[in-house]
Amino acid sequence: MCRWITLLSADSVSLSDIILAPSNSLVQLSKDASFHPGYSDTNNHVMNGDGFGVGWYHTNVATCPYEESVHPFHTKGFHGSDEHKGSSQTLAAVFKDTQPAWNNANLREICMATRSDCIIAHVRAASKNTGVSQANCHPFKAGRLLFCHNGRIDNFSLIRRAMMAHLSDEAYVAVRGTTDSECIFAMILTYLARDDSGEPSPFVQTTTFGHSRIAAAIKKTLRTIEIMLHEHGLTEGYCTFNFSCTDGESVVVTRFCDKSPDIPPPSLYFAYGNAQRLYSELTSEDPVSFVSQQSSSDDSSLDKADSDNGSDTDSETTYNEKPVLLDKLESRPGRLFPDVDAQTACFIVASNPLTRTHTWHPMPRNSIMWCTRGSPPELRLLRLRSRTASMLRTHLPTKGDLGFSIVSTPPTLKDLEFMNLTESDIVGQAA
Repeated sequence: MCRWITLLSADSVSLSDIILAPSNSLVQLSKDASFHPGYSDTNNHVMNGDGFGVGWYHTNVATCPYEESVHPFHTKGFHGSDEHKGSSQTLAAVFKDTQPAWNNANLREICMATRSDCIIAHVRAASKNTGVSQANCHPFKAGRLLFCHNGRIDNFSLIRRAMMAHLSDEAYVAVRGTTDSECIFAMILTYLARDDSGEPSPFVQTTTFGHSRIAAAIKKTLRTIEIMLHEHGLTEGYCTFNFSCTDGESVVVTRFCDKSPDIPPPSLYFAYGNAQRLYSELTSEDPVSFVSQQSSSDDSSLDKADSDNGSDTDSETTYNEKPVLLDKLESRPGRLFPDVDAQTACFIVASNPLTRTHTWHPMPRNSIMWCTRGSPPELRLLRLRSRTASMLRTHLPTKGDLGFSIVSTPPTLKDLEFMNLTESDIVGQAA
C-alpha cells in the first residue's frame, strides 16, 4: 500500500508547505504512516520507502514541442502544434525517484523552489512482484492528467493480459511499468478516449476535462475490473482502489474496496476551507490543550457510517479528546460547505492527516468525491453491486421503463461497452 496527497486551491502555495512542512507530512508518511485516527491498521501500510513522485501544474509559454519519446502516437508532443506555439498553457510537471522520500535532497530543493495551485504527491510501498523503478512510481502522467493510486488488484497477474487487451492502442503503448496502478490509469484514459465528448485524445487534449468526464471514466474502470475478475473466476481476495486523478482544474478521488464492509479500504481524509488559513495551520501547527470529551451528538452521518468495523461509533471518538477543527469549520458535505467561499477555498485530500492537532474529516467507505476550482466539493456513495463476484448482477434499462430491471446473468465486457454505463449505474446519493 502507498500514501498520497492531493491539493486543489484558489491560491498557489509552495510545494514545501504541503509536502515538507506539516507535522505529519508526506515525507513523514514515507517513514511512518501509522497515524490514521478512526481507521484500523488494515490496508494502511506504515513504511512507504519504495520511491516517490510529485506532480504539479504551472503556466508555461509553449515555444517548442515535447520530445518525441513522450508518446509515439503524437510525435509533436502536448504543445508542439503551430497553433499553440507562443501561447500560455497550463501544463503538468512530474518529478519521480526510486529513493525514499526522506532521503532525497532534490525533492527538498524542488519543493522549496516551486509553487502551484494544484499538487499531487505519492510515496510508494511496492506491491508484490512489481519491482522498484521510476516507471513504477506515481503519479502517472498523460497530457495534462495526473493519477495516483493507493491499493491493489488482487491476482493482478491473472487478469493483466485481459486488462491490456481492453486498452486503446495509444493507452497500451503508454504503459511503461509493471504495476496494476498504471494499467488502471491506462484503462481510465481508454474510456476518456471513447466517451463521445468530441475532444481529442486525452494524451494531447489541452483543455480541461471536467470532473464529470473523469468520474465517469473511473467508475467504468471499476466496473470493468469487477467483471474481469468474475470472468476469470477470481472470487478470493479483495481489491482496493483509493484513486486521485486531476487535470489541474478538477480533482476526482475515490475510497473503495470490493469486499467492504468486511474489509475496509485504505484510510482517506479531506479538508476544505479558506486557502490562506489552511496553509497557515498546516505550516504553523501549535501544541494545544485538548479537552477530553466525546464528539457531539449531531455529528455528520457520513462520519458515523464510515467506521471500519461497520458500527455507528463516530470516528472522532477514537481520539478520546476533542481536537481543534481544521480551519475552525466542520466542513462536511451538504452541511457547512456553503459557508466556505469557494472562490478563496482550498480542497485537500490525504491518505493520513497532515497534522495531528486538527480534525481531518474521514471519507466514507466506497465513495467518490470531486471538486472543481471555484466550486465546493461533492460526494457520492459507490453502491456495491455484489458482495462476491459469483453474485455479480447488473442493471439494464427496460423498454418503456424509466427505472431498471435486474437480469440474472452477469454482463460481459462487450455488454459493458454497449451499455455505456453512467453514474446512475453504480452510484447512489450520499446519505
